[in-house]
Amino acid sequence: MATVTTDGELWWVQVGDGAARRITPGGLLVGRFPRCDIVIRSPQSSRRQALLYLGDEGPRVAVMGRAPVEVNGAAVEGDVELDDGSTIVIEELSLRVSREEVSEGAAEQTSAVWVLEDGQGGMFSFSQPTFRVGGSDGDDLRIERLPDGALEFRARDSLLEVRAAGALEVDGEAVEEGEARRLRRGSKLAFGEVELRVVTGGELGTGSTMSLETEREARSARLEFMPRGGRLHIRVGDEERSVYLTDRRCDFIAVLLQPPPPLAAGDYVPDEHLWARVWGKQPAGKKTLHVLLHRLRKDLDRVGLDGSALLERSEGGGATRFALAPDAEVALE
Repeated sequence: MATVTTDGELWWVQVGDGAARRITPGGLLVGRFPRCDIVIRSPQSSRRQALLYLGDEGPRVAVMGRAPVEVNGAAVEGDVELDDGSTIVIEELSLRVSREEVSEGAAEQTSAVWVLEDGQGGMFSFSQPTFRVGGSDGDDLRIERLPDGALEFRARDSLLEVRAAGALEVDGEAVEEGEARRLRRGSKLAFGEVELRVVTGGELGTGSTMSLETEREARSARLEFMPRGGRLHIRVGDEERSVYLTDRRCDFIAVLLQPPPPLAAGDYVPDEHLWARVWGKQPAGKKTLHVLLHRLRKDLDRVGLDGSALLERSEGGGATRFALAPDAEVALE
């Protein structure tokens, strides 16, 4: 499985003065249950007492059980942000969070080769962590019809993102200026009259531009419910990735994987069903749903999955589906 970082960082939690475990988006479960990632001996603790996970901005702890949980000496409840040096105490168990910087040189050594195709049929490859496309001599790829520094591509591990200094469309969807958007093989970009396409790259880049076909649907999807959300386990290809989803994000995925009949998992679920099951009523406007969908896609992106490919909107909008292979196994626990 690809190493998951947040802005060039790795996060660890050390048990007392002993061993340390990496904090991932899938989370580390702490509790009395023997199958927890970190097991507590105290009978006062719950079987699933807390979950340490990597969120959008860094590590967090979600309190799930009945035993008191302290962060930096203060009792906490719910979902709390952690930082470098944060201490967590649950009964007799003491945990310490630490951050490890990933050097820029290490990122360069592991970067993949990406290939872009312009509207004239030309193909251009790059492997550096940052690749700029624009109309100036200072850009890595100069296209005179573009303003200076129009597009900035950032490659990290097997992922590729783009930020634009202006109005951009990715696969027909508008992207706000300065917003980072995850790309995949085959993604189409439009900046004014200039069009680009991602031909190949990432962990799927084999050095050949002959085929863009890759497995994008999930072979299996398992949602493990927890008191404050749930862990989603997805298998695409030969690897399984896991991510912790809070509250409504978990509810949203649950409806897609177990929609009301006669719909089945993998079908497009109309927005009105999602509104009813996730919010209890229709929210004012569609922005609420779109924001939640955007955040869910980012959750999947963070663990090396393609959020845009797995969470598909119907043509013209109005419905969402979780992309599953025809023989995919689906379980809600």
